[in-house]
Amino acid sequence: VYDKEGNILWSWHIWMTDQPQEHVYNNNAGTMMDRNLGAVSAVPGDVGALGLLYQWGRKDPFLNAVSMDKQAESTISWPFAVPAYPWNGTIECSVANPAAFICVSYVKDNYDWYYTGSSKEVDNTRWTESGNPKSVYDPCPAGWRVPDGGPDGIWKRAGFDDAVFNDTDKGMSFSISSPSVTWYPASSGRDYHDGRLGSVGWDGDYWSASTHGIYAYTLYFNSLHLVPDHYSHRIEALAVRCAKE
Repeated sequence: VYDKEGNILWSWHIWMTDQPQEHVYNNNAGTMMDRNLGAVSAVPGDVGALGLLYQWGRKDPFLNAVSMDKQAESTISWPFAVPAYPWNGTIECSVANPAAFICVSYVKDNYDWYYTGSSKEVDNTRWTESGNPKSVYDPCPAGWRVPDGGPDGIWKRAGFDDAVFNDTDKGMSFSISSPSVTWYPASSGRDYHDGRLGSVGWDGDYWSASTHGIYAYTLYFNSLHLVPDHYSHRIEALAVRCAKE
């Protein structure tokens, strides 16, 4: 949607995929989608299962790799990464420039694309935890939201005792209540320095709506480690797996 001068006022991402299935996690932790936000598949090993990547608190996605086993960029281009300064590290600028990756500036930086002018001050309202109204910047579709994370989040409460990383499928399988297994691709993310893709096929890092100081909690895994209450810089672009409201 544009104003009469041609400035973007709002934008939408139309997600074309099969109807996502509901996966019920152990210990009454909650219900999650069977696929990543933006994914066109839930099949282990399928590049279409990677989905899209989001900076914490932004509604607009960034593209992931076109291969499961390397940093293969899409041929679709968008504007270069821009540093988070007072004039562009804002909600207004992010909405008006949905394809711009707002990267670290190191000027009083809190490693967030949202500029506050302080290395310690952050804004926690862009995405919200369950129990609070869903934010308009939450990228999950109606009936779903970015999940709670951290010590009381869905991944920590679910246990994930039988987690298995599969080098062939490039992802991790978790034992859940219904169906018996869910799968997360090693979708990696985009680096806060310049928006470049990380180690796709080697690790997975999934945003929650829960914050931890200047960080936000994530689910992180690779072939050696599983950390359900990990945390990352909010300026990074990571995958999202939506929780049912």
